[in-house]
Parts: sequence; C-alpha cells; structure tokens
Amino acid sequence: MKIIGVVHLKGLPGSPSNTMPLDNIVNLAQEDIDSLISGGVDGILIENFGDVPFVKDDVSKRTLTNFTSVINNLVIAKHISVGINVLRNDGIGALSIAEATKSDFVRINILNNIMYTDQGIIEGKAHEVATYKNSIQHDIKIYADVFVKHAVPPPGSTIENHTKELLQRAGADVVIITGDGTGQEINLDDLTKVRGIVPEGKLAIGSGVTESNIQSYIGFADILIIGTNFKLDGDISKPISNESVKKLIGKIK
Repeated sequence: MKIIGVVHLKGLPGSPSNTMPLDNIVNLAQEDIDSLISGGVDGILIENFGDVPFVKDDVSKRTLTNFTSVINNLVIAKHISVGINVLRNDGIGALSIAEATKSDFVRINILNNIMYTDQGIIEGKAHEVATYKNSIQHDIKIYADVFVKHAVPPPGSTIENHTKELLQRAGADVVIITGDGTGQEINLDDLTKVRGIVPEGKLAIGSGVTESNIQSYIGFADILIIGTNFKLDGDISKPISNESVKKLIGKIK
C-alpha cells in the first residue's frame, strides 16, 4: 500500500488569503515535506490549499508562476513521487506545473461529468486535459476524484457510473474516493462499489484515514492520501507532525 502525504501551501501571492512572502511559504512547505519523508511516506501531494476562496477552474498566471516557483525551491528526495493539485479544479494548470517541475502525477477533483460545489457548478474537462497531457513528453499520471468532497453530484448520478466513466472515457489513471469534506471518512458501501470496478493498483482513499481505521482499508485501497490526520493535533491549520506520520504509517508498515 502506497502512502501519499499532503502538503497544504499557505495562501500564495495574489490570493485574497496571502499573508506572507513566497520565501516563507517555501520554508513552511519544506518543513512539512521533511516531516513526511522522515516519517516514511512514499509520495507527496502539494496543493494551493491556502488560496481560499478558490478560483473555480482557471487560476491566474500569477498563481501558476508562484506555485511553480515553490515546487522548484523545495528539496525532495528522488525516490519520493510528487503530485500537484491546483484548487479548485484547474487540471490544465496542474499539468503545466507538473511538466515544468517534472512531477509525477496531478490530482483533478472533477475530471468529467459535473458537480455542484461551493464554487458553483463545475464541469469536467477530460478532453482538454487528455489533449494537453498527450502533448507532454514527461509521463504524468492523472489521479481523479469520484464524487469529490465538498461537492454534490447531479440527481440520478451513481458512483458506479462515474467511476466507470473516469476509467473508460475520461483518461483517469487512478480513482480517488473521499468523504463529504476535508478529513471526513469515506462511506464503506461506496468503497466496496468502487473497489469492484477499479483495477488493482488504481484505487486511492483521499480523506478520513486515521490510526483507528487505517487497518480496515488494507485489502481495499491501493493508495492512501493523508492530510488532516498527519497534522499536529489533527488540526488542518497546523504543521505536519512527524510523530503522527510515523504512528499512522507504523500501523501498516
């Protein structure tokens, strides 16, 4: 089972939530990365989590430039896979940063279909994403959410259909299942349904993994993406706790 730790960047310059210069943002991110790597993660997913309120699906050139600058100024061991998520749902932007920084994967919250979100209705751009990805020489994997957190699917949608479409029609390499919100546990019935569709090696749990439930995911999930419960006191606003990382990973490794 692969463990990916999430690094939540502070608000980047240009964001309404920005309160610090880029150098400080880099330093805080590096501290989190060091805690994750020494704690035993296999990969790191870096998000512009502090850029609230989020732009729906087309962030500014300033955000892309600053995000890229952050990645290029981080020191990450070569054996660690690196992923990019441009919130709320800028898949092309994420691929652009991944190409420039030679990152390994991107996370796209809504790759196909539509979802009702706190940013309004977001439509997936699978065609545009696939076209852009195919133009890149560097191999970048697409991690795509199904029924992503902080969102509601259209009436009549089923998680089974959305999952099949992600794999068969939208070009997803890995499917991520989450709870309703950041840090919230997944629905086990949904996990069972999705596991029956997603090939081995391609299913990730993207929220709500804790010390108390992590063992129950062995045999179901191939990848665990952990953010909140790697934080000090499980508080999303605090830094990564190396002790929390070691404890959680120690339950399965």
